[in-house]
Amino acid sequence: STKMGGPPVYPPQPENIWRHVGRNAPIYQTDADEDRFRRGIYVVWRRSAPYPSFVNFDAPDRASCVVGRSRSNTPLQALTLMNDPAYVEMALSLAARIVADQPDRDVRTRITYAFRLCVARTPQAEEVDTVQSLWTQELERFTADEQQAEKLIAHDRRQTHISIAEQAAWFSVANVLLNLDETITRN
Repeated sequence: STKMGGPPVYPPQPENIWRHVGRNAPIYQTDADEDRFRRGIYVVWRRSAPYPSFVNFDAPDRASCVVGRSRSNTPLQALTLMNDPAYVEMALSLAARIVADQPDRDVRTRITYAFRLCVARTPQAEEVDTVQSLWTQELERFTADEQQAEKLIAHDRRQTHISIAEQAAWFSVANVLLNLDETITRN
C-alpha cells in the first residue's frame, strides 16, 4: 500500500494473540483491506504483546532511540518466515506472480525470474538445479495428495489455469526463496 499516516494497522497474526495480555485487552482484529499490507511502521505495538515478527527480527523495544540495530540469524526467524500468516501470504503472492508474469515459460525460466525478484541477481546453474529439484519433488508430492495442496492454497487460488498441485509447488519454491539468508539480510 502507498497510503501514508493514519491509525495503526493489524496485519495477520495467530488467533488469540492478545489473550494473555489481560482482561481489558482489545480483540486483535486482522485488517481486511489495504491496511493489511501496509509498512511495518504502522503496525500496532503493545508493550505487553509486541508484534511477534518484530521481536524475532531484533526490533528495538521503542523505549528509547536506537542508532544501530542489532542483527541476528536464528532458527526462530526461519520458523517465522515459513509459518507467520503474513509471510505465508507473501509467498502465495510471489508464487502467483511467478506464474502470471512468466506465462508459457519453462520451469527453469520461472525459477530464474523468481530468484531475481527475491535476491536481485541471476542464479547460478547449480542454484537453479537445486530449486528445480525442489519444485519437481513438491509437484510430485502435491499431485499425489491434492487435498494437502488445496488446504495450503485454498484462500489464494489466483492461478486457475494451472493445477492446484503446480500452484502449491510454486508456493513451496517461493517460501524457500523468501527464506534465504540472502533475501532477508541486507549486506
